[in-house]
Amino acid sequence: MIRSIIPTLLLLWLSACTAPITIRTNDSKPVIVIYGCLTEQATHQTVRISGSSPYFDEVRNKPVSGATVSISSSDNRTFELTESPDEQGFYLTVRPMAAVPGVTYTLCVEVDFDGDGVVETYTASTVMTHPAGVDSIAIRPISIMGYKHYTLSFFAPDAPSTDYYLARFVINDTIETRRISDLTVFSDEGFNGQYFNDVALRYFDDTDNDFPSGSNMETDTAFSVRPGYRITLLFSRIDQGYFNFINQCREEKRGENPFFGGPPSNIETNIDNGGAGYFAAFSTTATEAVVPDAENE
Repeated sequence: MIRSIIPTLLLLWLSACTAPITIRTNDSKPVIVIYGCLTEQATHQTVRISGSSPYFDEVRNKPVSGATVSISSSDNRTFELTESPDEQGFYLTVRPMAAVPGVTYTLCVEVDFDGDGVVETYTASTVMTHPAGVDSIAIRPISIMGYKHYTLSFFAPDAPSTDYYLARFVINDTIETRRISDLTVFSDEGFNGQYFNDVALRYFDDTDNDFPSGSNMETDTAFSVRPGYRITLLFSRIDQGYFNFINQCREEKRGENPFFGGPPSNIETNIDNGGAGYFAAFSTTATEAVVPDAENE
């Protein structure tokens, strides 16, 4: 009986794996995408507004112009935004503003996105996080499969609460982590209330590495440095929603394991009225170190 059952189960499993599934990727109704991050720096804060494009479309999302955009705060301040004359869909606060830790900020976007003559309203609220202190960072040369790399570690205290962190990087004077896929995020699970003692955050290639064509060599990042370069860690505490948003965006880009991954799901957003994207606010601590020579280590 067992010998007859096993082939039957195998056939059922194979047929289940090959059942046709129709996924609409090209004709889905576009949705408005709103993305903005407030900082503690007194600057012209920005919000980008666009419309979603088909999954397999290779062009960028189409910018949305002509929106009325404002940000209000729980301490009774209002900041108007105006569209950049140089870039459609890119809105800046009329005057510089600096977000304050503990204050709630509400974004309001009014625009006729679907072109039906009726203005739609999209809102999102976020609380500005308190800064996360970093004592120092360390950069060390390492060798992987005969190629030279550098590891960046950090030293910092962690609060007893559950926290989520964002790490970005500046090489010399250029911020290299502009895309969501380049960001490093993690929770303090396993470290809660303890000290981050020499915890590795990121690996960097050496500028002299000459990887062979078609090589399968893959590292955490495509960023390259050399001895004498300055690397600045931009370290922030973020809310759980923004942490989930970044992780889900990265998972969507990489794709799920077809056998062991879960079914695809909508990316988390705090934009209401059917909008997509995220509105966040966080403080940043900057800590710098110089890439050392291997001989001096």
